[in-house]
Amino acid sequence: MFEWIKRLGKKSTAPARKLGSREDADDTLRVELSEFAPSITPFLGLTAYLQLELYEASARAVAGAPNLQSKDVLARVAGVSLTKHQRLADEIRRRGHEPHLVMESFTPVIDRYIERIDTSDWHQYILSIYLVGGLFDGFFASLAEGVRDGYRSEAISILNDTTGRDGLRDLLAAEIAANPSIANRLALWGRRLVGDTLLISRHVLTLSDGRAFVESEVEPVFTELIADHIRRMDGLGLTA
Repeated sequence: MFEWIKRLGKKSTAPARKLGSREDADDTLRVELSEFAPSITPFLGLTAYLQLELYEASARAVAGAPNLQSKDVLARVAGVSLTKHQRLADEIRRRGHEPHLVMESFTPVIDRYIERIDTSDWHQYILSIYLVGGLFDGFFASLAEGVRDGYRSEAISILNDTTGRDGLRDLLAAEIAANPSIANRLALWGRRLVGDTLLISRHVLTLSDGRAFVESEVEPVFTELIADHIRRMDGLGLTA
């Protein structure tokens, strides 16, 4: 997987994801991420819990922030994630379910992921919030395109809300400019993050309500998401 990511990083633009066929022997089947969408209830449970975790991560980062400006940026990011969580949780309630019960079945895999990317380094922690938030919001917004439910458009709108993310990017860029020695460490951390995030994303695809999970078909599905990750890293002057 990591060799595939590095090869993609050498490309200047992100290739579009297309739905192909095997009409010609040399054609490669490329599938849309939306084809792997789960049914609405697990989708809501997964996204609500991830937004809750992103909120908690951002709120914890406030405590370690070196100045009030950083605290303000992180508090804003935390507030956006909490609002996303609450809107998704409210939809779960509207459908007659308790959010904590719907989210509960997804906590083991998400909690293991959070443990893997946990770090005591504040700068790495902030990079995690920035990159993981962007990757997961993009991943689930694309996945939502295939959700067979009237809430689909609302879910996509929630997940595509990038309020506060530019401020987080600028905060990281300022920290790197003030202390260039952290750049290499953050670049390595960013590579680890994308690998771990792809692993959990692959697990999500096994919950598909419309397409059977086939290992050989998965890697091309992530092409655009990884390209987005590379652009975020490049925007910080970090090598993906």
